[in-house]
Amino acid sequence: MTELDAVATETDRLFELLNSYQLSPEQLEAGFAEFSAESKNELASRVARRYEPAPQGGLLARLLFIQTDANKADMVTAFLVNLHSPYPDARKASLYGLEKLNHPGIVDFALNSLRDDAGQVLVAACDILVRKAKEQPQLLGLLKNFHAAHKDREASYGAVSLLEAHGISSPLAPQ
Repeated sequence: MTELDAVATETDRLFELLNSYQLSPEQLEAGFAEFSAESKNELASRVARRYEPAPQGGLLARLLFIQTDANKADMVTAFLVNLHSPYPDARKASLYGLEKLNHPGIVDFALNSLRDDAGQVLVAACDILVRKAKEQPQLLGLLKNFHAAHKDREASYGAVSLLEAHGISSPLAPQ
């Protein structure tokens, strides 16, 4: 078996493991140390180039556990592409992934995600924006307006509750 074949085989194993539902917290904490940097880099590259079928949210959320200096750009690409995934969990994972990678456009991506129709994506966007509002106070007005527009929508219950837990409510509502 050539070195390229060995990396490909190891990358396939890593892909299967990251897609597994039986992944233990210990494996995540260990950062998949049993896998080479080459296989981690190759997997990030594969996911970044993958359009059909779109990656699931679990895979995207776990990508950060195999981050290396060499695969950060591929991870950013994978998360950017999957902001428009057909899967809400993939859109949510992509938002959080871009935030963890300190992408300079994260506020814009989170603001755009406030138009999503999936509750979990709305919660992720509001969560990110609430934390960013400490650095960018103008976001508070946008979040108050979001609250006013979504307070009676069932799909937005989690996002509205998160905002209220942080003391953010509609502009005219008492605080």
